[in-house]
Amino acid sequence: KYYSEYSNLYNNYLNVRVDLNNLYNDNVITLEEYELLIEDNSNYSNIINKYYVNEKIEDYDKLVSEIDKDYNDKYVDLYYKIDKNMIIYFIIYLIVIFSYFVIFNVITEGQTLGKKLTRLKIVNNNDKDKKVLWWGYLIRTLILYQPVYYLVRLVGVNIFSVDFYYVITNIVYNICMFLEVLVIIMIGFKLDGRGIHDILANTRVILYDKNGNEVQDKFDLLIAKRRNELKNKKIIDEESSK
Repeated sequence: KYYSEYSNLYNNYLNVRVDLNNLYNDNVITLEEYELLIEDNSNYSNIINKYYVNEKIEDYDKLVSEIDKDYNDKYVDLYYKIDKNMIIYFIIYLIVIFSYFVIFNVITEGQTLGKKLTRLKIVNNNDKDKKVLWWGYLIRTLILYQPVYYLVRLVGVNIFSVDFYYVITNIVYNICMFLEVLVIIMIGFKLDGRGIHDILANTRVILYDKNGNEVQDKFDLLIAKRRNELKNKKIIDEESSK
């Protein structure tokens, strides 16, 4: 129901903006053009009538601004109503996300079904034989799968006003998107392939062979080589300072 309302709202808004832009191209809207505009955009007739005086538009910019405001106000209201009807979906999503990526990972020690099939595993960054604690999986889940965004929507739609709900959910959404982009950049450009979720959770993802041994790629070998170089340099410096 509400999705259909939004579709109609958007199409009506788009039509009136396009019509206004085309008809006001010469900075004049004739009476004939005005009547056609009203006929094709009855939802905005009251606003258009306010600014069409003596067969001309008195203030085109204000007319467009008021149409934009009318659309935005209605959109925010529909956004709230849609989320109000998605409470069950939010609950199910949160249950599935936390059950699968936190509880299931704790039980399987860092292997979801997808990781099992591709021979990947989440391990402790300092010692791959040491178990990752539940809070490590929780941190990874909070950053990677946006449960905070859905939790804010679940709680907020029941306690916040319409306008504040729209503002706060958009702020949280943008933060989540920023973290996702940051994770992608870090994984793509850091030698160890660890994103902010791995750093905060003190984890890394390893690839292992059929015998269960970790497979090191060239980046892992490069990091190990660099660590040995720094370790040897530290030993030499300590010997030199004696």
